[in-house]
Formats: sequence, C-alpha cells, structure tokens
Amino acid sequence: MQISVVIPFYNDYDFFPEALASVRRQSYQVAEVVVVNDGADQKSRQFLGQFDDITVIHLPENSGSAAARNVGIIAAVSSWIAFLDADDVWMDNKLAMQVKFLKDNPHFDGCHTGVCTFNQDGILNTYLNKPGNLKISDMLIDTHVLPSALMIRRQALLDINLFDVKFRCKQDQELTLRLAVSGYQVGFINQCLMKLRRMDHGNTTSSGHKILAGAWQMLRKHRNLYRQYPGTTAKFIYFSLMTAGGKMHGLERKSCFMLGKTMARVFPSLRSLAS
Repeated sequence: MQISVVIPFYNDYDFFPEALASVRRQSYQVAEVVVVNDGADQKSRQFLGQFDDITVIHLPENSGSAAARNVGIIAAVSSWIAFLDADDVWMDNKLAMQVKFLKDNPHFDGCHTGVCTFNQDGILNTYLNKPGNLKISDMLIDTHVLPSALMIRRQALLDINLFDVKFRCKQDQELTLRLAVSGYQVGFINQCLMKLRRMDHGNTTSSGHKILAGAWQMLRKHRNLYRQYPGTTAKFIYFSLMTAGGKMHGLERKSCFMLGKTMARVFPSLRSLAS
C-alpha cells in the first residue's frame, strides 16, 4: 500500500521539524512527503530547502490549508493520502495501524484514528468517542475526522472534487460529509495515534469567528441535507456555538455560551449534551 503524506506549511517554523520527524519514525515507510508552502517567501523557501527528503511545492500567495492540501493531493504519486498538519505529531505506529485496519476491512475507503491533544507540558486530553463508521447524520453534526488523523484513497478525494477552498474553517467536516454522501466509507481506529497541538500561537478570538463563519457556510451549502435529517441542525449550531465560545473572550464568549445554553433548554435533544 503506497502512501503519500501531504503537509500544508505556513510559518510553522517552530513545529515542522517535529512533525516531519514523526513521519520519518513511522514503522511503515511512506513513498513521499509532499509539503505545500502556502505563501512562499525567501525565508520559507530557505527553511524548507534544508530538508532533502521531501518534495516542496511553493505557492506564491497564502490560499489556506484547503487549497494547499488540494495541491498536494493532485501532485501526489500514491494511491493513498495521509494528511499531517505542520504542527501536529504522529505516533510511530500510526500508519502501520491504519494499513492493517484497511487490509482487514477492505470495504472501507479510508480510516481515521483517536486523537490526543498536547502542549509543552504533555498530553492534555484523549478523544476516542467517535463513530465506528461515519454516516451522513454524524458529519452534519460535528467534526469527527481531523486531517492529521485521516488516511484515505486518493481517488475518493478526486471523485468529490477535493476540499472546498471557500471554507477557511470546518473544511475537514465538509469534506468528510461529501465523502459520506457519495457513499465512501471511513472507519475509525479506537486508539490515540495522532497528537494535536494545543497552543496559543494564533489569534484565539479570530479562530472563534472563523468557526462561526464556517458553520454558516456549512448550513448554507448543505441546507437540503440538514432538512433531510431532523435534529441535526440544532445539534450542529449548538456544538459550533460552544466551540467558538471556548476560543473567544469577554462579551463574545458569554454570548456564545448563553445562546448554546438557551438552545439546550429549548430543544430536548440537546439536554443530554449540555448536562
């Protein structure tokens, strides 16, 4: 099973060496590592030029992670794609476990893994409570699949026209929703095989705004699907409000949490989520 690793890069100088090292340590060797330099300047060109075992594609302007991943997918030589963000880290057996899972379960077109969040002090939380086989209703509600945890057939991504570059947030949820709608099956390995970095190296309030903007895009683009699956709209809005609120401050934070709690009182299906 030949695998290409696609890594979008944008000013991730402090974390990229650790991410790349986790690829090099894999017990299952990859065919190539494609790094897409999303907004190339002299500094990033020189930095990435020091790594001689990667393929680097330089984009003249910053276009966002969705566009960068699409460029990497198109350029990849392998039948399978594994994504890794430049500030995340894989466990040493991550790809080997995914290859075994997919060989044991050939009806799946891809699989993702459990996630551990971490910072400079170590592991913070572990997330293993995910559906064993993603369904449309699951993907309408929440982001279950993180790119750094996903390995997928390249052809499946091409068949659904790749990531939607209009999304700057929730593009991973939107992609996996379209995979489910198109009949592609994504399984789940109930082990933490990927570490997601949690560190304030960006504007957290801006991240909250992006989450709400991405939620609005999801609702507009897939409004017909939300109508077909009663109850998913309220749950999706609730999760989006609570997640966005957690990344905001002051009145905006309070407003998101207040709206979420109000929804939980109005919609009985949300009460167990809010308890």
